Amino acid sequence: MSCPTTVHNNVCIDAEITIKPVVTVGEIRTYCINKAAIGRCSGTISPDCSFHVRQEICVQVPLTFEADASAAPVGIVCGTPDTGICNESDTCTRTIGYYKTHEGTLAALLLEAGCSIVLGNSATGLGYTVTTVTEAVHVLEFNIPDSALPTNSVYATQYSVLYAQLLGAKLNVLAGADCSYANTAISQADRFLAASPSEGISGAPDYQSALAVFNEGNADGCPKHCE
Repeated sequence: MSCPTTVHNNVCIDAEITIKPVVTVGEIRTYCINKAAIGRCSGTISPDCSFHVRQEICVQVPLTFEADASAAPVGIVCGTPDTGICNESDTCTRTIGYYKTHEGTLAALLLEAGCSIVLGNSATGLGYTVTTVTEAVHVLEFNIPDSALPTNSVYATQYSVLYAQLLGAKLNVLAGADCSYANTAISQADRFLAASPSEGISGAPDYQSALAVFNEGNADGCPKHCE
């Protein structure tokens, strides 16, 4: 995971402006003066004529000042190695939309969980165990195997959202965004799934809404959403 930051420096940019003359000859027209006459022109004959014409002009030069910058690493100061994922200095939560598009983060958190995140109870009721990044992404995209969903199609859609928010909440806790609200909401959602019959029951939206509040950083006493 990268750690973006912004720095600045006030500078003065010096520019040298060079103006070069440009004269463009337009359409040339000739006009007859008097009638043609027999004989040579008076004066000295030469192959061409040249003369100077002057015109004072104002040159307007629009300028845009900006700068480019580069950064080069100088070195590194090593700390003490440890197992597990990095703990953010300011722990925050992330939504299911973030996790499904950041497979590297998913892989690290799944490894932290021992490559197994149980949603519900693997022994009773309805539930699903995530063991791979691909399975995690499918859950977060509401693409749950039929075996983990209620046979009632209306409830199946509601349970799909619940599974996604439950996985998101467990990922946030694994990342260090822990609080009593999250633990309670996760425990209640797990129990709801474990107590669900094969056809499903009403109530899934209530549990997924509570989890979404936590994942979006709006739960009282819990970490806020990552900027």
